[in-house]
Amino acid sequence: MLERIMALLGLVDRDEEEFEEEDAERTNGLEEREERILRPPSKQADIILLRGSAGVDRKEDLAEELRKGRMVLLDLRGMEREIGQSLLDFLFGVASANRGAVVRVAGGVFLVAPKKSMIEEWEEINSD
Repeated sequence: MLERIMALLGLVDRDEEEFEEEDAERTNGLEEREERILRPPSKQADIILLRGSAGVDRKEDLAEELRKGRMVLLDLRGMEREIGQSLLDFLFGVASANRGAVVRVAGGVFLVAPKKSMIEEWEEINSD
């Protein structure tokens, strides 16, 4: 940086090639940053809402949808505990195999995501 300032003041001679190389490097870096910034956002997450025992018969379909990148909101309220636990265990296994996550949203309600990065937890800040 100091050399550039001295060259601008005329205290040091620099070749034109050095200036061109620096400009090319700077331009490439700028183009890469613009490409990252201007990249279109990924499509919004698709969510499958599943209530009751309908998911028990469609376990394989749900697993396939998770592999495709869709989230599953699983409402187990009102189901028999053993059946609901079996379905939750199955979907947890599928999510884990795909490096996904299962988050308890409320009592008996779970969000199954195919990728951990799809879920972001925010903690409430108490302003006492």
